[in-house]
Amino acid sequence: MTSSESRAADETSRHHEDGLDTLLKATRDRLGTAVNDRINAQGGPPELRTPDLALDRLLAATHRTLGTGVDRRLSRDACDALTRRSAALSPHLTARGALSRRPAAIRVKHRQEALRLVRRYWPCDLAATMRDAILTVQDLGDLPHDTTHPLGYADAVLDKLRSHLEALSQLPEPHTAAFAPLDYLGAIEAALADPAERLVGELHSIRELLEEELAPTIATLDTADRSSLFGVSTVAQDLVDDLARGCEEADALARAVAEVERASNDFVGADLTNVQLDGLLLEGILWDDTTLWPPPWEPRVRRASLLCNEEEGIKVVAAEGSNSVVHAEA
Repeated sequence: MTSSESRAADETSRHHEDGLDTLLKATRDRLGTAVNDRINAQGGPPELRTPDLALDRLLAATHRTLGTGVDRRLSRDACDALTRRSAALSPHLTARGALSRRPAAIRVKHRQEALRLVRRYWPCDLAATMRDAILTVQDLGDLPHDTTHPLGYADAVLDKLRSHLEALSQLPEPHTAAFAPLDYLGAIEAALADPAERLVGELHSIRELLEEELAPTIATLDTADRSSLFGVSTVAQDLVDDLARGCEEADALARAVAEVERASNDFVGADLTNVQLDGLLLEGILWDDTTLWPPPWEPRVRRASLLCNEEEGIKVVAAEGSNSVVHAEA
């Protein structure tokens, strides 16, 4: 074998090893996430027990689980019911993202904290505010050809633009995540923080251009004529380009927010039979007849809900009671 052939073989071997390392790492991460979800769904790490007692409990739990699995597999009725349920859920499952596919017990348990994170990263409609800012800057670009506005109108537009950017400044600064990355809340924070951090970076560049180039150019208009507005127009176009990039990041953050809200609210077809719902916020949860509730909760939730999509039979847990609807925590 020539030296070139030997090098090629070594490179191929390293490539396969790298691919295997990547596969093993991804598998380890997925296993860690599943273990974290299962432990947290059951109330956290179990209390320490003597080895013999722990083994007895493990064997008993395994026996019950195996027996249940065999019974379900042998039961034609159960298989038929599962098939019907999967068919009813298919329109929803295809549209769900990674967060919505996490266990329902985890999602409902951490629902309030997840929605708090949404409010932190989405204090207002950032995408709409960014688009308003673009329209405001475009007004500056039209000034050289619009003789109906005095030169001082540029100052008013500048103040309006600063107001838009002030609304956008409510975003949290980039920071170290407060939750472990394998945890459900850690995954939520990562999904929100990544586009938010990029948006904060774009806003920093936009503010620099605004204060270092656009504002000084507008300040010279007091002693200039209308022809000097073409300089303002040039800077304004650069600012529109920067705002357009920021708008893309705002849209990405909006999509992340929508996914977190869906994971926190959409429990259509979810199995919540073993979830402790006492003390949890249920207002705003979407569900349907395929959703499985703990036995004492199903009639209470049904009384507390309104039909929000008659065609698909989706209901929402209401905020206030009436003759036909009562609060979910009543």
